Amino acid sequence: MSCRASLRAWAALLLLAACSHPPASAPPPTDLPALPAVRPAKASAPATADDAAIAQAAHDYIELIVSISPETGTALGDHTRDDALDAYTLEGDAAGVAREEAMLADLRARLGSPRASLLARTDLALIESALSVDVRTRRELKPLQRMPDAYIAPMNALFLQAAREYAPAAVRAKASLARIEKLPAALAPARANLAAPPRVWVTVALEQARAAGAFFDGERAFLVAALPDQRARIDAAIAGAKKAYEGFATLLERDVMPRATGDFAAGRGLFEFLLRDGYFLTESPDALYDLGERVFDTTSAQMDAVARRIDPRAAGWPEITRRLKGHHPTADDLVPSYRREVARARAFLAARDVVPFPPGDDCQVEETPPFLRNVLTASYEVAPPLDPVTRGFFYVTPVDRTMPRARQEQMLRENDHGDEVDTVVHETYPGHHLQLSFARGNPSIIRKLSDAKRALLPGSNLFAEGWGLYAEELMSELGYYTDEERLMQLEWTLVRAARVMIDVGLHTRGMSFDEAVKILTDRVHLEHELAVSEVKRYTAEPTQPLSYLVGRERIFAMRDRYQRQAGAAYSLKAFHAALLSHGDIAQGLVEREMFGAE
Repeated sequence: MSCRASLRAWAALLLLAACSHPPASAPPPTDLPALPAVRPAKASAPATADDAAIAQAAHDYIELIVSISPETGTALGDHTRDDALDAYTLEGDAAGVAREEAMLADLRARLGSPRASLLARTDLALIESALSVDVRTRRELKPLQRMPDAYIAPMNALFLQAAREYAPAAVRAKASLARIEKLPAALAPARANLAAPPRVWVTVALEQARAAGAFFDGERAFLVAALPDQRARIDAAIAGAKKAYEGFATLLERDVMPRATGDFAAGRGLFEFLLRDGYFLTESPDALYDLGERVFDTTSAQMDAVARRIDPRAAGWPEITRRLKGHHPTADDLVPSYRREVARARAFLAARDVVPFPPGDDCQVEETPPFLRNVLTASYEVAPPLDPVTRGFFYVTPVDRTMPRARQEQMLRENDHGDEVDTVVHETYPGHHLQLSFARGNPSIIRKLSDAKRALLPGSNLFAEGWGLYAEELMSELGYYTDEERLMQLEWTLVRAARVMIDVGLHTRGMSFDEAVKILTDRVHLEHELAVSEVKRYTAEPTQPLSYLVGRERIFAMRDRYQRQAGAAYSLKAFHAALLSHGDIAQGLVEREMFGAE
């Protein structure tokens, strides 16, 4: 999720469906607190005709999405069209948008004032949000015309087919091979489609296209192992795909880049729409910008205090954090050290009994698949929500011993002890793995979709990323960190506060790319290359960067409200159990269900 991966983490966002997703198809927890003023979510049979209609609408929505986007179907765990690609023609894309718009209009006509349970009304709000946000963003952002990295997206589905053992390898490979053979035709419309994209988006897509060769070399190894009798067909398909992406890279460099004059800013209208209809927030962009500034200043002061405890003679916290980068595991111990940290975090939480653990909880630390090692350092990957699996994978990229010693040391410094501890907390326990395991067990099928494909339920960004950052601060409250670990954790809190200001600034206040980079280098003290990589992502994902801090603040506010209402019956575990039972949905909807506020 945070995907605090390498400096090339931006590319990973397209090669890995999600950097923090849960395993488990376990049932929802059964030990939820029975407090009169606070209502955890509970499964129940449809109580009214409208409840039944909404439940059917959820299934219809999934069927619609899979028919429009087979690649999304793979991410969801629906493998009925694993041999097909999405439409990459303007006509095909427009037809998909029109179908979504028609479904939205039908729902609003039939269920404008539903006589349904609160849980069902939440599900309806999620479906309508997903449809309205996708329709508007695709019509305004015009991805096939303005976002050249859209043509890199098929590799995401191909990765999942190779990495996830949802079927025998030969079955997965056969469908994957059919997809790869379709790639040259899918990329062909890009020449006519791409108009005048923002230059930064062309740069990103060009980097990704140039890396496609290594990706398909990895795919070839998977295909040959699974289908040894089809080597000739595999070689031809891989050669065709590599040639197609080489041609795409040439198109971007020679034809598209010279006319890449587009503006990446979403604009205030679209930004406010995303906050309101995607995140169910009422705050204005300016109010959120002010929140980012306040938390930035508070966090900076906290970092100064921790740095003084570590070394009173240091010039400031940036000097300390640079020094702490040298405290890292050896190359041989890198993956084992992450395994130890995951076990330590889980044991700490279990001993303090402050969070529930779902049945079948299973988070496995593994080496990153070879064909993703050039873009990932550490990331969490969830099983598709419709697959009957219970295991989540936390991937760690081992050090490549063929790299120069200086590059090996740089990679190890990216995995310094403090960052390693914070990454594990954010991604596994009590972070994304734990939270999304509960979301996956929610009885509502629409809520199960939240993290498999963030574009489907945009509000899940606010909850999941907010929970991840909340988890980091929770562990500080519980006394988990040393000063060294706390300082590195606060540094990433500082990054999240800066993201709010930059997100709002880039898309609604005319902030330039270079001004955003300068905030990260001069005020957060990130390395320039990392700062540039971060801002590249922010330009293409309006409102996502602010979701971490804004989501965290909403969770703290909900905790305060829960404690006031529960009184003497309050406990952290009871709050966490109640909160996590509602699924990975925007906090505004969770608040309505927990507290009964419309």
